[in-house]
Amino acid sequence: MRTAFALVLAIGYPLLALWQIHRRKLRDRLDLVLIVAAGILFLFFARATVDWQAFPPWLWLIGLVLLAVDVVLAGWAWPDLRWTDASRPGRRATSVTIQLAIAAALIAVLF
Repeated sequence: MRTAFALVLAIGYPLLALWQIHRRKLRDRLDLVLIVAAGILFLFFARATVDWQAFPPWLWLIGLVLLAVDVVLAGWAWPDLRWTDASRPGRRATSVTIQLAIAAALIAVLF
């Protein structure tokens, strides 16, 4: 179960990031950096924790290709974004709090 969850995370998160970048759902460059960095961390976490005797390695490669597409799209979206969007600082604080809570929950479930 833990291995399957890590694989879903490694493939699902890059898909979610791809959707967010493609639809221009990001507020600023800080969001873009956060999404790409989290995708890289989730992918390497799955690579390190998954039992590759039970799952084929090409599943990890799917996540790697999706993350590469995310990075290319992020490069195209970068010039259109500002570093921070200060128009709604409360929304930024709520977003960061939710993301940290989700990361803490995932760490608790996986360990």
